[in-house]
Amino acid sequence: MLYSLSLRFLTLVILWMGLGVLKLDGLLGSQFVSQAVVFSIFVLVGALVEYYFGYTGDRNLVPVIQTILAIGLVFLIRIKPSVAQEQFVWANIGLILFYAILFGLKDYRKLEEYQYIWGMAALGLLFITLIFGVTINGATSWLRLGEFGFQTEELVKVVLILFMASYLDNNQELLRIGTIQAGRLSLPDKRTLGPFLFIVVFVLGLLAAQKSLGTALVFFLLMVFIIYMVTERLFYLLASLPVLILTGTAGYFLFGHVRVRVATWINPWIDSTGGGFQISQSLFAISGGKLLGTGLGNGIGAYQIPHADTDFIFAVIAEEIGFVGAMAVIALFLVIVLRALAISVKAPDRFGQILAAGIGILIGFEALIILAGVTKILPLTGLPLPWMSYGGSSLIIHFLLLGILANISHSSSFSISDVQVGKRAGVL
Repeated sequence: MLYSLSLRFLTLVILWMGLGVLKLDGLLGSQFVSQAVVFSIFVLVGALVEYYFGYTGDRNLVPVIQTILAIGLVFLIRIKPSVAQEQFVWANIGLILFYAILFGLKDYRKLEEYQYIWGMAALGLLFITLIFGVTINGATSWLRLGEFGFQTEELVKVVLILFMASYLDNNQELLRIGTIQAGRLSLPDKRTLGPFLFIVVFVLGLLAAQKSLGTALVFFLLMVFIIYMVTERLFYLLASLPVLILTGTAGYFLFGHVRVRVATWINPWIDSTGGGFQISQSLFAISGGKLLGTGLGNGIGAYQIPHADTDFIFAVIAEEIGFVGAMAVIALFLVIVLRALAISVKAPDRFGQILAAGIGILIGFEALIILAGVTKILPLTGLPLPWMSYGGSSLIIHFLLLGILANISHSSSFSISDVQVGKRAGVL
């Protein structure tokens, strides 16, 4: 209990120090004080809830994510106060959802029973979005009902991971050993591999039709690495390379915005006031931060970089708290991935192992691709940085994934032979 509260207090110290600096710079509106107080109460009450219901899972996972969230909230106030107000609300809702999943999901193993429902749900969500969705920034990835909008591809992340974990648990040996001999290779038959390929091809095809190519890349890498992790067969990694090259080439010739992004990635300075403006300003901001940064509230990237509150929040962080601060943020994401893999190793069943590892791999690839785009290592994808960039859809879904991950960690501390499933201490 004392350890959990200490980590929460450290998170809140980071939050309130950031708010204090913004107040001294005249960048903090009075409305944010009350919102920060409410958020702080949620964070502390969460630690008490964990103690009351006997949470015995990973003690570091939630505080690390809350620290990332707190840093993101401070910088959103700095960049765009209007969206920061909404982000505080979504953050509080996300914390409530997290604890509802953590203590309300009696047995995560039951999720495996709906294997094909999860797969068809992914297809259905993407198909509905393609037909009835709203196009924003070139991608048809939003559904709107009046003033309320939701990015459906965020929810697809959850159902797709559940489908893959269920499928790979049921077909692990057949995928690893194979049933058909093709020369020196032993491959799975069409009955084994067919349903998986059907879901994968149509999910990626629908995402391409929506022009959500960044999300398609994340999903493709997620699928390939989960299969490799489960089967330990290098064949699946090697077979994915020509597919990645061919689909990437096709996307380049089919979509104009992809060609623009590749051109600005190769040399943004040719059109630094046009198509390359965003990435060139990001590089200026990052380089201007040097080792310790310009100081919170003193950078120019918050005003100069388009979409700094979503796609390029890391560039503003690197400028204002420097290389040291940027590396600290990267280290926090690395901790999340490592804790997810540790939870995977300790999970009491194979489904839980695959599911926990899949969540960790997803978060790792999202952060890697986004940070690589901001720093010009890869072309831009337009994805939000989990728990840090502005976006209610992304924030809620990542808290949902966190709830499932923490539930698996909590379950791992119990022996099925000692405690009846569904009656475990700390689970409602």
